[in-house]
Amino acid sequence: MITERWPGVSLRLVYVGALILGAFALGCNNVPTGDIVPTSPASGVAKYQGKPLEYYQIQFIPEEGRPAAGITDEDGNFTLGTNDVGDGAPSGSHRVAVTYVGPPPPPDYGVTNFDPIPPPKFKIPTKFNDPKKSGIVVEVPEDGKTDFLIELK
Repeated sequence: MITERWPGVSLRLVYVGALILGAFALGCNNVPTGDIVPTSPASGVAKYQGKPLEYYQIQFIPEEGRPAAGITDEDGNFTLGTNDVGDGAPSGSHRVAVTYVGPPPPPDYGVTNFDPIPPPKFKIPTKFNDPKKSGIVVEVPEDGKTDFLIELK
């Protein structure tokens, strides 16, 4: 045992040291955790009954592969990202899910701020949270599309 070889070293100290080294090794790893997939520009506007959806997450979910997502602004505008923020969506057919996420946190937001997310201006039917139930299917062309209209009815 370690304590037999080094009588002044406690087993607890060895465990803490191993945890610190493991955390350091993980923190220094800059290798992406997933494959980078090709994307095409994808952006548009999301509306519910003609009104812009403010602070909703729009997800494009393909049959296979990585989904793309983006958050709407005050006017319902969104830009999708797959590998990185705003880099687009993989081309092909996608089911769409729309979920309220709330406004972005203020710049001085800290870990001690546990304010609840303010409610949306108006709620949308829950079926739009599920891409299999939303009934919305879109096609992202190879050269991209920047005028998607996600109209919830």
